[in-house]
Amino acid sequence: MNTGWKYKKPPVVEALCELHFEDSAWDETVPGRFYDSVKDGGFPVKRQKEVQEAQVSISSRGEAHAGVRRLPPWMQFVSESGDRLIQLGRDLLVVNQLQPYPRFDDWEPVIQTALKIYRELAEPKAIAAIGVRYINRVVIPLPRIQMEDYFTIYPRLPQATGDQHGAFMLRVELPAQKGGHSVLVTFGSAPADKPEEIAHLLDFYDTLRPSTSLRIEAAAAEIRTAHDNVEVAFEGSITEKLRQLFEPEGRG
Repeated sequence: MNTGWKYKKPPVVEALCELHFEDSAWDETVPGRFYDSVKDGGFPVKRQKEVQEAQVSISSRGEAHAGVRRLPPWMQFVSESGDRLIQLGRDLLVVNQLQPYPRFDDWEPVIQTALKIYRELAEPKAIAAIGVRYINRVVIPLPRIQMEDYFTIYPRLPQATGDQHGAFMLRVELPAQKGGHSVLVTFGSAPADKPEEIAHLLDFYDTLRPSTSLRIEAAAAEIRTAHDNVEVAFEGSITEKLRQLFEPEGRG
């Protein structure tokens, strides 16, 4: 199902699909063999990404100690134009699409091909979680706006404080329309490139964390469900006036 609007100027600055696996047969040869499978298919650039995890521990005397733990690095395989990349780690596959964002029907096969290769090489037993995220940067060519003219989600302030406000950020987790997913919506102000413009961040992150392991074969349907949920949340968050700034080309 894909019933949302198609835009000539979509506001997407990054979309990503992440898949967390269970019990992959991982070893140090997997990234190299994965690269051999994708380098001639649009991802000729290989690089390593260092990964760190913040840790806080409490001693027996109640003293807190903060530190950073270095995790095994991820490998990144990047398209020649730099607008697509595949990230690979133990029990993890992430496929990123940067600007210019195409139709989902054009990006989806890239995800499925990467998943197929990961499955063949690492032989994961199941999927533990799926995330699909769309980060939008919405630029309005005016120095000041009435939020309700462009968004259906926005800060609502007490009348006693007036209707003016500065920088803001809202976050809310919503039950998704379909499939037991949830959608985390983050909406906030963003730096504008020009003084006569105003910019906002509109971020939608659909997650599926099933109570039992998910079969690998179910991934394609769940990824599309996640996309559809994000699409519904996005379209429900904007007004027709804002939609016209993205130059709609039709639906479906």
